[in-house]
Amino acid sequence: MRVNIGPVLVTQRKERGITQQQLADFIGVSKAAVSKWETGQTYPDITLLPALAAYFDLRIDDLLDYEPQLSTKEIQNIYASLKDSFETESGAVVLQRIRSFVRRYYACYPFIQQMGMLLINHFDLLPGKSSDDKLKTYVPEAQKLFVHVRENAQDSALVGQAKNMEGYTLLIQNKPEQVLALLGTRTPVFLPAESLIATAYQRQNQTTKARAVYQSALAQYLSIMMSQFSNYLQLLVDDPAKFAETYRRGQGLAQVFHFTQLNPVAMMNFLLSAATGFAQQHQADLLFTVLSDYAAIFTATPFPVQLHGDDYFDQIGDWLEHLDIGTQLP
Repeated sequence: MRVNIGPVLVTQRKERGITQQQLADFIGVSKAAVSKWETGQTYPDITLLPALAAYFDLRIDDLLDYEPQLSTKEIQNIYASLKDSFETESGAVVLQRIRSFVRRYYACYPFIQQMGMLLINHFDLLPGKSSDDKLKTYVPEAQKLFVHVRENAQDSALVGQAKNMEGYTLLIQNKPEQVLALLGTRTPVFLPAESLIATAYQRQNQTTKARAVYQSALAQYLSIMMSQFSNYLQLLVDDPAKFAETYRRGQGLAQVFHFTQLNPVAMMNFLLSAATGFAQQHQADLLFTVLSDYAAIFTATPFPVQLHGDDYFDQIGDWLEHLDIGTQLP
């Protein structure tokens, strides 16, 4: 959180041709005190803020140039702290803390985005009479946070993420028409920025950085593709041949990239999706195989799960650390 009263005082004073001594005389402090305010060494006493604001005909918020912003690391730490609180505190207490943070950092849009994600990921742990009651309470609350980010943030990438998450909340609330109205009806075409970034590094002879960019892109696309396989399987239950081929290809991709070790949660989601389909198709042998694989991964996975690289993706650590919530997963 930044309070920038010093630069504001300097700008306002010089625009009006006022000396530090004149301002000091009006407020009833020493010239040295005004100098320290302007250089950021100290802040005015809170009781002096109304007089200072009135002197320059400003609101107190404008005088302070109050800008509540958090660094990526601070966002990661707060998210982790709130998530861990579910283990030791009641849902009501955690909810109160979430809402308090939202009020305090309402203009820090990356943080608001993550608080919306936190509500979506853990609304089942928050107060409510039933799962349906919780869904009806907290999913719309998260939606409002995403809308706030979409309508106010200047970062186009963040706005796009907020828009997608708003669509997700609408889908959870069974509002498909609104999802299509918001996101459109066809797969959007995009130019991957990482190719441009990596090429720029390459032209600067920074090969290591170029490789790291491509690695992080491949790791991200791999997780996205496995998630797409999981979702696509659900649409193929009535087509056993296509379902089996899609499962085979998903498994093949996972095996090539050792996805079970790289992202065990996403791999378990893929297996659960396959198990659901095989159960509906009454394919008992395949169902048993998939569930056995799932149980083996679950048993071998240490919780809480942290995102990480491996021998192939050996240069993605810095990228993971700079994600909004870092290496942690819900």
